[in-house]
Amino acid sequence: MKMQRGVIEHFEARSVFRGLLQGADFANRVGGSCIYGCPRCGHRIRFRWRSFYQAAGSSPFKRNVRRILDDLTPQLDARNCLDFHCPTCQAATRIVYSVTDSGGSACHFDLYAALVGEGKARR
Repeated sequence: MKMQRGVIEHFEARSVFRGLLQGADFANRVGGSCIYGCPRCGHRIRFRWRSFYQAAGSSPFKRNVRRILDDLTPQLDARNCLDFHCPTCQAATRIVYSVTDSGGSACHFDLYAALVGEGKARR
């Protein structure tokens, strides 16, 4: 899959996710689950909070695609990524999120953005 920087778009979390929680001490928190809507083709994917927990360090992308997305990913403390191809249009997608440990064994996941490459199908 060829990818150039110009074909990757940045989407704020609220524009592509439904079901995110808002609060004074956090923004865009995943409760039990949330639904991602691909901005390229409209395909919907349900993510449960454990999807983000299990995604740490894995990516289906080739090195060149990861490098491009890494260059476009905010390099702030405690930021993580969940990489996948949209099942319908195959758009390379990276969800940028943070993990907050609330003490004990509970973690919270706050979503910031989605970086989305061109897909095969357009909406």
